[in-house]
Amino acid sequence: MNVKKPFKSYRGDGKFAYACYSLSDSEYVFPLLLKLNNDRYRIRYDEGVQDDIEVDALRRHNIRNCEIFLAFISQKALMSTYFLNQIEKAKEYNVNIYVVYLDGNETVSQASKFFDEGVKSVRVDECDDDLLYGILTQLLTECREPESIKERVYTYDELLDEVYPEQENMSRDTFDTVVQSDSKKIEASAASAEDAAKMARLQRHQKNVASFVNALLVLAVMLAIAFVIYYFFGSQIKELLFPEEEIYYTSTIKNILNIDFSKLPY
Repeated sequence: MNVKKPFKSYRGDGKFAYACYSLSDSEYVFPLLLKLNNDRYRIRYDEGVQDDIEVDALRRHNIRNCEIFLAFISQKALMSTYFLNQIEKAKEYNVNIYVVYLDGNETVSQASKFFDEGVKSVRVDECDDDLLYGILTQLLTECREPESIKERVYTYDELLDEVYPEQENMSRDTFDTVVQSDSKKIEASAASAEDAAKMARLQRHQKNVASFVNALLVLAVMLAIAFVIYYFFGSQIKELLFPEEEIYYTSTIKNILNIDFSKLPY
């Protein structure tokens, strides 16, 4: 299901709330999250493909490190494996969970088995939008960005970098060593490929020059042979090629030389 997201997930280093929801409920959840974001409350949520490995690692990282885990629960959400997996992770990491029930008594009854009795919650069917927003803003007080403080903003790749050691099941030092080793291998391969490319270009250039010189030599030899043949056998070749013209010119000259001038009328 491809749904346009209302804003970029928070990427700073301040305390943040993680919003867990079903895409089927985005029509209700997104406007509420957008309003919180516009009022400078730090909200993180899924922006990527659900079954992407890197996104799943980042999702677990965000759940583990969130200040508040906001669970928007509905009948549709309870049928989503991805949604229920996030609930299980929140319980496993023992984070502060707050539930927003989007449906009535049936959803509350079904979802109660997933949470301990001490989990706080609110039902949208028991309060209006203003009251709900007031409850959430009070809950997320620690997750609001002060106007006077500019916190560092991480790129998406930097956030992914934080979870690679967990994803690869290795320590940070081991991970850095692997990355450095891979980088050196990549650089060496790139240098080797560049050297090979330079050598190939040089060989092609040398081959083209050699081909051009050989062509000139062949042409020169052919011209020399043609000149020798013409110099020694030119007249014989001409007689062979144009015998009738030779006879015509010869007879014409003889006729002119044998003219009897006494028979001319003047």
